[in-house]
This record gives sequence, structure tokens and C-alpha cells, in this order.
Amino acid sequence: MGLYQRQKKYFEKAYETGRHGWPTVGPTPFVLRALSRIRKAAAPARGRILDLGCGEGRHTLACAREGFHVVGLDYQPLAIRRARTFARRRKGRGGFRFMVGDAFRLPFPPNAFDAIIDYGCLHHVKIADTRRYFKSVWPRLKPGGHLILSCFSTRFKHHPGEKRRRNWLVHRGHYDRFFRKRDFKTLFGKQFDILKMEERGDGLYVFWDVLMRKK
Repeated sequence: MGLYQRQKKYFEKAYETGRHGWPTVGPTPFVLRALSRIRKAAAPARGRILDLGCGEGRHTLACAREGFHVVGLDYQPLAIRRARTFARRRKGRGGFRFMVGDAFRLPFPPNAFDAIIDYGCLHHVKIADTRRYFKSVWPRLKPGGHLILSCFSTRFKHHPGEKRRRNWLVHRGHYDRFFRKRDFKTLFGKQFDILKMEERGDGLYVFWDVLMRKK
């Protein structure tokens, strides 16, 4: 079984138990601030957003409440089932839908979205597959569209005292990649203007939140 197959099994188990450690309700404040900015850029039309790797749909539902048309996509069917259940429980309203799909093979035409949210997908993509990810995701974003990204910081630790000699590791059957501030300029600088960047978290779990605009 290849790494991505093992990784998919890991997330399947995580969604089965619900004891995975990441938030399931309420958007990250950085995302809400970014949505306010994007809403102004998309006016007067309602913008279209792709929530890539949406999990239980917390950002999908937040976008819908803010007036956007949103697609929440995840490659785990159980995640999508949980997202739909959560939406019913919270009486989610607005223009949103959930679907199963693969970030490497997105079923959307070019320039389909005014914004893409990736809160937890890219940092599980192997370095060798970065270009493959970009070739799938970037064309779906309109010129001038926004990318809202969250990735593990190099300060992120799975446990106290964890030491790494490289910016990635395989942990409990899944791949984690860790980012420095300068990595975003290196990876995205030719295609995107970086508008805002914040390092979030204290203790073990530290992330980079980044807002970019496609040139």
C-alpha cells in the first residue's frame, strides 16, 4: 500500500472516531477576516469559493453564512457525510454543497472560483507532488482570485521534545510537511501576491495562515 493510500486510511479512521484533534465547529478568525476582504472584491456578485479538504465543513458553512456560493470538497466520504450531518444540526443555510473529490483531479473548469480555501490539504502533499497539486488547484482560481491557506509551521510539534532534521515526516501513517515563512514566497511568489501572513498557535500546534491574490 502506497503512502497516500495509508494516509487515506488514517483519515478514514480519524473521522470514524471523531477524536482527531482538529476543530469541527467555528471558522478560524483569519478566515473570517479574509472573507470580509474577498466579499468586497467580489461585489456586487456573490463570489464562488472552493473549500478544499473541507473535513466536517466548518469553513464551508461559514462562507455560506457570509453570502458566498461554496463547494466543500474532501476525498474522505465519511468526512462529507459528517459535514452534511453537521450542516443539518446547525441548520446551515445558504448556497453550499458538499462533494467527494480529489485535490489532484478537481472536477471543475478553469477560473471557476473567486477564492479557494485550503486549511489542511497542502501540508499533507509530498514535496515531490507539489507541482502536481499546483497544476490541479491553481487553474481553478480566477485571475485576481484569493487563496486562503493554512499549513504546519516548522514550530509545529506532534509531542513535546519532537526533533526533526528535515521539513517533513511520516507520522502514524500520514505525511506531514512543515513550512518556514520564506517558503511561501518561494512556492507562490511567481503566481500570487502575498497579502497577509500570520503564524498562529502556541505550545505544540503552530500554523501559518496566509492570504494571497492570484496575479
